[in-house]
Amino acid sequence: MEPQAVASARFGIRSLTYATTPCHGFCPVYSVTIDADGAGVFNGTSNTAVVGERRFTATPVQVASLFGRLQPYLSVGEVLLTGPDTCKVYVTDLPSIDVTWTGDGGTGHLLYDYGCDRDAHRPLAETLRAAPQTLPIAELISQR
Repeated sequence: MEPQAVASARFGIRSLTYATTPCHGFCPVYSVTIDADGAGVFNGTSNTAVVGERRFTATPVQVASLFGRLQPYLSVGEVLLTGPDTCKVYVTDLPSIDVTWTGDGGTGHLLYDYGCDRDAHRPLAETLRAAPQTLPIAELISQR
């Protein structure tokens, strides 16, 4: 079941952290924290072009794009879409995306494992995969 959309008026995101987890392979592992004012921190852990912390500033358009893309999947509280106990079909060894946020209406946590019901959660997976592309961090992630 997809997380339900939350009306924009009910919460305005003030801060969001997007983190990737390791996989069985060569997946980039990093976290990005971004505030509504565009102040951001990238922290590369492994398989990234930059390991460690780098600060950046996103434009208002970039922040609005990121928050706008993710907001339909965010809700107050916790949504965990991971593991064989939660998923009807579960494929191991794939990365997860861990999103936490703070907003006017409270806080939330979304953990999605790309191996969890892949067909059922395809829109969520595609949105999460594309989300970092809205921020000026591509050169920090990619090891070209």
